[in-house]
Amino acid sequence: MLAGGLQGMVNTCQAQPNAFNDVSQINIPTYQPGTGEFYFYIKTLLSLALAQTDNQYGPVILVPDAQVVSQQKQFEELARGRTDITWSITTIKREQQHIAVRVPLTAGLFGYRVILVRAADDRFNHALSLSELKALTAVQGTGWPDNSILTFNGFTLETDSYAGAFARLSAGQADYYPRAAHEVFEELESRSAEGFVIARHITLQYDNPMFFFVTKNKPELAKRLQKGLQILAANGDMSRLLTSQHFYIRARNLLAGRTLISIANPLLSDPTKKAISHYNSPLKHLF
Repeated sequence: MLAGGLQGMVNTCQAQPNAFNDVSQINIPTYQPGTGEFYFYIKTLLSLALAQTDNQYGPVILVPDAQVVSQQKQFEELARGRTDITWSITTIKREQQHIAVRVPLTAGLFGYRVILVRAADDRFNHALSLSELKALTAVQGTGWPDNSILTFNGFTLETDSYAGAFARLSAGQADYYPRAAHEVFEELESRSAEGFVIARHITLQYDNPMFFFVTKNKPELAKRLQKGLQILAANGDMSRLLTSQHFYIRARNLLAGRTLISIANPLLSDPTKKAISHYNSPLKHLF
């Protein structure tokens, strides 16, 4: 029943006039190339969560932006009220600037990072220690919270645009590109000619919850979304949706049996630490 109604919820009809008519059209980011599978999951989850309160607020339609923009730009648009909802791993700063809906969306997946490297780089043929990994150069996207996490933990880091980070890795200007375990497969498939592989042994791990963020202009929308997500979490529909996804199943299988290097995340607020403590991740049983 859950799967049968998901696509219809993504394309739900325009709301009829009601007290919350200003949120009947919800503006969201469009997908980044190479992230379509995950984007569909998030968009489906968002539609499903909002649909839980249709009787109270009325149905909505999700309207993706016309252009692909960086994550930093997405938050700028959210602050201006041009975007209503976006999603990202959380930071204290983001929670101060926008309304965080503190229900984790991916069961901790963004905290499990495998290492993308050049296929010819034999330094990664064995399990490197934390100190050995820190002595090499990682690359990440400009403005990503992961940059602060890695820097806090003593990693050597270069930054660039999302696509530019792959170019830096290919050119040898960086040694590895940490990627969330569920992202890396689609990225490898879209860049099959560039000679990247997943290092066989290492997984970085840190608490790194992904939340929906709502513009401060629409607090009622945030309340509605919070209520819907809590309903889905309580009845198990959120977990069933996530664990049925192809990207989740591949990530789970990829992570099993790997060497886990856990590091600290200094970017989590006390309310977020408290909120995520109520949600168990099935991935923890793999290690």
